[in-house]
Amino acid sequence: MFGMSDPTQTLLQLENYVKDGRLEISEVMATQFTDMYLSNKKQTQLEQILLIRGLQILCDVLLIRGKNKLAVASAKTLLRERNRLPKECDQSALGPHYTDLNRHARSLIANGKKRTAKRAFVKIHKLSGGCLLSSLEAVVAYPSDTKLCRIFADCVSNSGPVIRSGENFCLIPEGLRSVDAQKVINGLQAILPVIGEVGQNEIVRIQNQIEAIKNGEMAANARLQSALDSLAPKHSYYEYS
Repeated sequence: MFGMSDPTQTLLQLENYVKDGRLEISEVMATQFTDMYLSNKKQTQLEQILLIRGLQILCDVLLIRGKNKLAVASAKTLLRERNRLPKECDQSALGPHYTDLNRHARSLIANGKKRTAKRAFVKIHKLSGGCLLSSLEAVVAYPSDTKLCRIFADCVSNSGPVIRSGENFCLIPEGLRSVDAQKVINGLQAILPVIGEVGQNEIVRIQNQIEAIKNGEMAANARLQSALDSLAPKHSYYEYS
């Protein structure tokens, strides 16, 4: 069964297959991997973590391959198994809980389940403390939904300054995933009929900060620069000499 004797190595192989675009074999392997663990009702915590990681990969692959009904089923199983993990268990290898709820929301979008997808996105917002990426995905799917548009606008305004990473400009809310600044602008432009001036002001802010960074008028990472400045001595040594 594709070398399942070493499950950790199998997961690494699966992740590499997905990166390489070998999606068909990834789906087959992930399905066999997760079925193997799901058939075992008495799992250790490590086995449960391995199962959850396998389900994450399976759900992602099914969505990419357009197998939307199977993706919904795998996402539901993923959430069920994730909820079975004790809260005190180290879950760092799995990412934040809300990212699995995001997988579920994306599978619901793919199946045209707006009401349930909307509930999922609202819950993600609360659990994550304002995930900009998830709120962007929500308005891309439902650009006329007032509640989701307002959530996205709030996430943008709370995301902090534009940050330059290599040649890319992005917004990175504290402790959350980064989002390409142009994609944020595009999302705001799409929902201007709903949020009006608030959205336009954020577009101008982001565009101005990008230009300021390009022109050297603003630090490439203003948040980091501010933290460094706060550590600098308030007085010069020579003032006391």
